[in-house]
Amino acid sequence: MKNKTLEDETLRLIISELIKDGRVKYTALAKKLKVTPAAVKERIERLIKNKSIKISALINTEEFFPVTSGIGVEADSEGVNILVKKLRNCPLVFHMTRTSGMHNLVLSIIAENMQQLESFLNNQIRSEPGIKHVEINIGNESTIVPDFQQLKLLYSNDTEHVPCGLRYDEKEVCLNCPGLLNIKKIRKKE
Repeated sequence: MKNKTLEDETLRLIISELIKDGRVKYTALAKKLKVTPAAVKERIERLIKNKSIKISALINTEEFFPVTSGIGVEADSEGVNILVKKLRNCPLVFHMTRTSGMHNLVLSIIAENMQQLESFLNNQIRSEPGIKHVEINIGNESTIVPDFQQLKLLYSNDTEHVPCGLRYDEKEVCLNCPGLLNIKKIRKKE
């Protein structure tokens, strides 16, 4: 796999401006780059098509999820595979990496409160086979960097499952799962 570099001055400026404001006008970017808006549009569309960038809404987690936690998991390889598959779409998980060393899976999560964090730990991690050790580091305050994060708070019309794949009525569903907000609104309409 070829590693991409950010040595291209135009690329760095485009990405920098999109990070500041994902809704920046092509005309404003074109003016800074001294090119046409069509050239900027073409370059951005190519970056998106090649999956080099993705433009989406970022959320100020402090507003909605004041509790953050770094979790290190030591598990056998099957346990890690189960957790990766299970937590890939969890709305509370904003970072997950396979690692070597003391833990072989490290994840960062957000939560509304300590009860939601405890529910997540018990229902999503500790309950899985192959888990040997779980280390939890709870943030003293909300996330410092970055100010805004991409979370998987995707609206869905699925009335059977939360984003992680569990059925809404299963006891393993986390307390106040953000995915449950949709089903509550849908069921009120019925």
